[in-house]
Amino acid sequence: MNEVFLTLLDLESRILAAKRPVEIAFLAVDMAFSLIPYRQAALWSQDNGVVALSGAATVESGSPYVLWLEQVLRHLSGRDGPGVITAADLPAALAEPWGDWLPVHALVLPMAGEVLVYARDESFADNEVALMGHLAALVGVSRRALAPKTLAIPFPRGRRAWGLAAIGLLAALFPVTGSVLAPADLVPAHPVVVRAPLDGVVDRIRVKPNEKVAEGAALFDLDATQLSGRLEVARQQLATAEAEYRQAAQAMVFDAKAKTQVAILAGKAEEKSAEVRLLEGQLARVSVKAPRAGIAVFDDPTDWIGKPVAVGEKVMAVADETDTEVEAWVAAADMGEVGPGARLTLFLNTRPLSPVRATVRSVAYEASARPDSTIAHRLRASLDEAEDKPRLGLKGTARVDGERVPLVWWLFRKPLAAIRQVVGL
Repeated sequence: MNEVFLTLLDLESRILAAKRPVEIAFLAVDMAFSLIPYRQAALWSQDNGVVALSGAATVESGSPYVLWLEQVLRHLSGRDGPGVITAADLPAALAEPWGDWLPVHALVLPMAGEVLVYARDESFADNEVALMGHLAALVGVSRRALAPKTLAIPFPRGRRAWGLAAIGLLAALFPVTGSVLAPADLVPAHPVVVRAPLDGVVDRIRVKPNEKVAEGAALFDLDATQLSGRLEVARQQLATAEAEYRQAAQAMVFDAKAKTQVAILAGKAEEKSAEVRLLEGQLARVSVKAPRAGIAVFDDPTDWIGKPVAVGEKVMAVADETDTEVEAWVAAADMGEVGPGARLTLFLNTRPLSPVRATVRSVAYEASARPDSTIAHRLRASLDEAEDKPRLGLKGTARVDGERVPLVWWLFRKPLAAIRQVVGL
């Protein structure tokens, strides 16, 4: 209990030290994990919709998940106080997609025009509801206190006006480094792909995802039933062909006609022998071994068992746990700031105060769909040689630095792009 209390005090001090509402939103959805475990978190505002999602650097307002979540949280914004809900507490139209987007249980925390929600597979205990209710109250008060306020400022005249205009122009043209934020994780830099050596069906996966394996260790087996049957038939045919050849070789001493059959039967026996050797070689390859030491990188083993595979199809990869590079997903609207050679700084979720630096190696020219239904461009960056390379699989947020641009362009690029999409100019 003392540890939870100290963690709460630390998180409250960070919230009170925040300078902008967006910083408080980040702390509420990402750093609250130190208090209670959860899988997903979101913050919704009556004025701006979904303003923060756990594990996401930006919120794609047009994605199906965000559109559905806005409807749900708007529906729940009228609740009187904290409470735990499931899909059964929503109207049928909102409850039906629940299983596609959220875990079973959700803790809803209304905050005077905003809603904070945490979701996980396990139910929330009463003490957890009380703890997060206290945190939500502080988050709501702090965000309202930092909200921008409209002030009546008298417009200056004369020389003072010209001076302020000149200062404003110089500030607008002040060069700054353009940057974008993107979700990122550490992936293998030089993985060895393990492919199916034969056409067949995966019979057994011998390792677990991310398990360390030694060179030559068995990774998976293909079903050998069909090959074993073919090999048995081929061996019987070889025995028959060899018997016919020996019979003809003995008969040619007394029968001249049998002499003409010897060469034919010898070739047939050699053909059957080659077929047996081929099937024996294929049968020896149904158990696939690790080509090097490392960790096995693949998805859920149950998805592979019983699955037909073609020769050369990728089943898994073996990679060095510390031979990693950064993979980030940049939104299509931010691609103008990104290019090969750009500097990248990765803030890992496990150690946000120790950033990892890298250099962008490649950027996909075509956007692709991500598991969260957003569209983004894949980016790969090589870690600097001086960096202590983190282990494979860690996630975080990447900041990609672009070219130096005027401050006014950095501030108004996205609003101008949005206006052009609406008015068509």
